[in-house]
Amino acid sequence: MRTFLVSLPFLLCGLALAKDDGINADRLMTKDTNKDGKLSKEELGEQFWKRSSGFDANGDGVLDAKELEAMVGKGRRGKPEQARPGAANAAFDVREFKATDDQTLRYSLFVPKEKTETLPLVLCLHGAGGGTDAANLLASNPMQAKHPCIVMAPACDGKWTRWAKSEFRSGKDARSVMPELMEALKAVSAGTKADVSRIYITGQSMGGVGTWGIIASHADTFAAAVPVCGIWQAEDAPKMNGVAIWAFHGEKDEAVPVAGSRDMIEALKQAGVKPEPKYTEFAGVGHGSWGQAYATAELWEWMFAQRKTKR
Repeated sequence: MRTFLVSLPFLLCGLALAKDDGINADRLMTKDTNKDGKLSKEELGEQFWKRSSGFDANGDGVLDAKELEAMVGKGRRGKPEQARPGAANAAFDVREFKATDDQTLRYSLFVPKEKTETLPLVLCLHGAGGGTDAANLLASNPMQAKHPCIVMAPACDGKWTRWAKSEFRSGKDARSVMPELMEALKAVSAGTKADVSRIYITGQSMGGVGTWGIIASHADTFAAAVPVCGIWQAEDAPKMNGVAIWAFHGEKDEAVPVAGSRDMIEALKQAGVKPEPKYTEFAGVGHGSWGQAYATAELWEWMFAQRKTKR
């Protein structure tokens, strides 16, 4: 069998932000229990499927030979065209936006088919592995029944791009995609007639870093922000006034230090930022804390209750 490398973030939680670890196709295909050369959702299991469903191009719940080759033939964040940005599932459309800086942003977009009212819009930022658990969860039937919303999952393509320039690791040397992202968000909001008082942002790992960075620059846009295992410069805390923030982190995170969230929450409180921020830390949990964060039912009730008011 031909051997490929497949980036672990598509298959496993808890990858460190800057690692390029992989497994080969032979190991992957050991999950092909019926030996048909394909991998089904049942064979991969729920956790693995979350990381690879973005490559299910036809949305049939099975990764065929072409889809598998597309997946394992790419390294970390080197997403092929047929993969949906953010590892979004088949409920999303894939679109492109050409910004005024001539940069093109790819994104997955979910708009409820029965949309008859003005709905909130949630921007979901993926981690270094290319996936965002929040997007697929928010687009699921149970969540849409409780909280109908528009979901946008953009792609931060390329090894040397980040959601926002950061002092954390190599972020300060990378190009920020924030300019084209914010233009695209504005266009999507207008095109879908989203409720501009209820635009939210969340992200995991690299996306958690980006969530902090984006609200530091665009606090007026977002009613609420949910950074998961992120980090940012504490001196930017006053810039986030007016955004309802609930941060999550794992106590044992070795990829993004838990101090990243602890320090930001303390800085927000010291700056008197309103509303007062919320923080949840999971004892004994490592880098993959987004699983537990997004499984927190109270989080979504809280987030969708937030509305932007003039400061």
